[in-house]
Amino acid sequence: MRNVWSPGQVFENYLGIDRAALLQEPRLWRLFGVNRPPVGIFMHRLDWEFIWRTRPRRPMPNFRLNLFLQAKRSFYYRRRPRHLSGKMSAGACWRFDVEPHQQQALECVATRVGDRAIVAYAAPVFHRALELYAHTSRGTVAAHSTFPRAEMLRGHLAWYYRLPGARGVANPNPEEVEGVGLLEFLESVQVERLPDSQGTVSVNLASLSRLIRTALAEDVPDDNPRKAIWSELTRQIDPIIESYEGAGESAQSFMQVAAFATAFNLDWYIVG
Repeated sequence: MRNVWSPGQVFENYLGIDRAALLQEPRLWRLFGVNRPPVGIFMHRLDWEFIWRTRPRRPMPNFRLNLFLQAKRSFYYRRRPRHLSGKMSAGACWRFDVEPHQQQALECVATRVGDRAIVAYAAPVFHRALELYAHTSRGTVAAHSTFPRAEMLRGHLAWYYRLPGARGVANPNPEEVEGVGLLEFLESVQVERLPDSQGTVSVNLASLSRLIRTALAEDVPDDNPRKAIWSELTRQIDPIIESYEGAGESAQSFMQVAAFATAFNLDWYIVG
């Protein structure tokens, strides 16, 4: 996914999207039931005058888009909020909110998986469209994003930050936190020393799936709404596996982990 566009609130009000992207990976498009990536469209070639009647025109991207998404965004502060005095130096900063039910489950899973996986949030350390275009073109979006791990936000409702990596202030009781950024962590990982590095893909998938299922079953209350979504998704897996000849435990484990990522609004990556 090389090119990403953020249309802004005015555009979102009409079409209901937060992000648009050029996605060219055929394997990902098959998840949407599409055999080959759509060719995409140039947004600036379409007539959007009806959107901009009361506000100045927002710059349109100069690249094709073939995937449109609705996502959450952070809040920008021109000045540091007063309650962060003493915890964060003066100046501009950003904030995103922590959803308690989601955070509860993320903490439980992070504890269960230990060193086998990273459970983290992600948000950009910028907010202007032109900055997004520049970072997208340079491939530096991740290098200019914050990645606080779930366990760092235990007991908090928001994350305030001004720098990339994992340094910021957790709230409501302001607590300065300085962790290892995602990119720095990945660079320091020695794959051969990870707990599951000697196992096969099937064994590792089964282990991760089992840890997630145990964490949700034993540590997350049944009234957690995201757990209910996960339960419904996992109930659909067995019939799917049975309908495909040759689909075995590996496919089942993969779908269970993917269901967890879907239910708790996560992206799942593998270090190897």
